[in-house]
Amino acid sequence: MCPLKRIAHWLVLSVVTAGLIIGCGLSAGNPSGNSPALKSTASSSSSCRWVKHDAGETQVCGQPQKVAALSAYTLNLLLSLDQQPAGYAAPLNIYLGKVFNNPAQQIPYFGDRIITHPVNLGKSAAPSLEKLIALKPDLIVAEGNGDYSLLSQIAPTLICQTRGQKGQWQQSLRSLAIALGKREKAEVVIQQHAANIARARADLADSVAAHPKLLLLGSQRLDQGLFAFTKDSDLVSLLGEVGFQLVSPPPGSVNLNMPVSVEKLPVFNDADSIIVLGYDTSIDQHQKPSNSESASELMEKSQTQSIQQDWEASEIAQLLTASQEGRVFFATIYKWLGINPPIGAELVLEQLRQFFLSE
Repeated sequence: MCPLKRIAHWLVLSVVTAGLIIGCGLSAGNPSGNSPALKSTASSSSSCRWVKHDAGETQVCGQPQKVAALSAYTLNLLLSLDQQPAGYAAPLNIYLGKVFNNPAQQIPYFGDRIITHPVNLGKSAAPSLEKLIALKPDLIVAEGNGDYSLLSQIAPTLICQTRGQKGQWQQSLRSLAIALGKREKAEVVIQQHAANIARARADLADSVAAHPKLLLLGSQRLDQGLFAFTKDSDLVSLLGEVGFQLVSPPPGSVNLNMPVSVEKLPVFNDADSIIVLGYDTSIDQHQKPSNSESASELMEKSQTQSIQQDWEASEIAQLLTASQEGRVFFATIYKWLGINPPIGAELVLEQLRQFFLSE
């Protein structure tokens, strides 16, 4: 089992990932047209199309206006196409209100891009069907296989399947764009993504040249072990396109399909820099942002605090060259693996600039 999938197992009881690794392609809506929402849409427009996806095809009629996003990744795709959400279910929903009436404070990483007041549909792993029915969406975009049969009775539904795979987000974006009647916009977004990478590569060129070898790790607590990300994926590909060389241990030194113990960290000492992706499954709705703290700030603090404290207290971790030279950085799995391109990639590239251009 690859490290990415293994991390998904680690988080199986958590909605942090909402399918972090087993993420997205688009699955069938309601081809038979039996749901009331689909009938209503069909009756208002003769413009219907079939949207191809991993599991088949979904018929969407007209141009959906009320769209419900049931994960951070699907909200990312939606916003990249300039479509505002009518409802949202978050992987880690720390907000208790019925409506996100201040998205910039209440929705991590995307809130400042939202100008509507989406209905709070709960958590991605178990969105409120009652609230979805009351919302009467024209389209639902979700992840995983759970409750598909129920969701498709409410509205045409696109469900993501293989998000973590390299290049999958472009397919998902194009499928969603067809459903929304925004085919050309999807191609613009894909071109902008390539341009964003090119700019970041230029911005970071000197830093990468000086410190090219990067180790990417994931962990909740050091005593539980760490995972090294070396296999091809959207994130590893993104770091490679920026210019970094992802560090792998010597063959046979560790089993990358299993957590790597802190005692084994010296086998990665070739790394010039280390980024540790932290997560904490204990965050919940009782941990609300303060008046001066946004959901994004709370997420960054709560998801990295424990692993950063562990790292700084570990004699072994502190012996690594990257630690001694002050090039160990901490970020969240939620942002780096749970969102994905295109917006997720923008956030990662911006954080890379913060890490390496402020040295």
